[in-house]
Amino acid sequence: MNNYIPRFLAHSIREGLDFSRIIILTGARQVGKTTLVKNEVPMKEWAFISFDDLYALEQAKKAPEELLTISDYLVIDEVQRVPEFLFWIKKAVDEDSKRRFVLTGSSHLLLMKEISETLAGRGLYYELMPFSLKEIEKKQPPNWLLNPQEILEKKSPDFELEFALFRGFLPPVYFLKEEKHIFRWWESYVRTYLERDLRDLTHINYLPDFRKLMTLCALRTANILKQTELARDVGLPQTTVSRYLNLLEVSCLLIKLPSFTKNLAKRLIKSPKIFFIDPGLTAHLAGKANLKDIDLKTMSMLFENFVFLNLYVFTQLKFGHIFYFRTYGGREKEVDFVLEIEGKVIGVEVKYSKNVRFSDIENLRFLKEVCPKFEYGFIIYLGNEIKRLGSVFYAIPWWYI
Repeated sequence: MNNYIPRFLAHSIREGLDFSRIIILTGARQVGKTTLVKNEVPMKEWAFISFDDLYALEQAKKAPEELLTISDYLVIDEVQRVPEFLFWIKKAVDEDSKRRFVLTGSSHLLLMKEISETLAGRGLYYELMPFSLKEIEKKQPPNWLLNPQEILEKKSPDFELEFALFRGFLPPVYFLKEEKHIFRWWESYVRTYLERDLRDLTHINYLPDFRKLMTLCALRTANILKQTELARDVGLPQTTVSRYLNLLEVSCLLIKLPSFTKNLAKRLIKSPKIFFIDPGLTAHLAGKANLKDIDLKTMSMLFENFVFLNLYVFTQLKFGHIFYFRTYGGREKEVDFVLEIEGKVIGVEVKYSKNVRFSDIENLRFLKEVCPKFEYGFIIYLGNEIKRLGSVFYAIPWWYI
């Protein structure tokens, strides 16, 4: 029985194949890249090669042109393991406009210099994330973010939010039911990353230092990156910390959320915020072995991580951008997320509480005042009601996201 959950990104990939010869699908290990290409048309009908297969890996290194004779339509999995193979793909599409390739990798191929240079101008890049809530529910993306008039009242789903935040949204772990199994799965996931994926990317002198950095980043999730402070706490030079952070980015595990500064004549913090891609990964790296270990502050952080995941998926579908906003210099104003989509600017605040007040939209009002393209402001919270808090401001229960 096929338990495949359709992914929103599949539609974008199909559209891309109409005019692009190469699709590059990146994403962290176990987000479901291989499952997607094996279940979605047209890719599931194409020839499939995985460089996790040692024979295929050897063939790609010794006789790459032979692999390319298999079919005009190829899906190549874990392509980052043989970066030099991309030269032959480039050559194939340059010589024959009918050729089509979908390349997948557990590294952010756009950030790998030798790969991005080889495929410059020849491919479309997509990043697959863990499950979003609407994918799990098999419903449409939350388009109400662009038009609140589309919001329809509905009942809260049968969904244990706190347990899901602890467990996470990567496809294999999402279906686990017991806390001890969840802990063991994440421990194996992190160990595989440290012992295999990092070795493919670079040389790390001392893995415990890297693991410590991951833990400290987890404890700083949803916060502004202060690299000097992080280097001090982990006991490493700033240059090493910077390299390690870049490796986490290249591995698609960590996202640096940039500051929204466009055309705003304000004193704004420029450093990024950091988020791991999955609240379950964040919880595990933060040392939470079971649900009762998670205090209110940490659960609030995981909730913001969850909202980020869902907003990131939606923004990518709309070919938009996601930021955060914060001023400095006394009486700081901060908005958790700022979406820039279709020429509109949308502010989103996250509140781990069942109650909202009119004062909670103060920072959203400020953003509206300084940003001419501001369209709507939302507070995502734990309550059960949609509340209108002003002409363009709304409080929305979390399950709508």
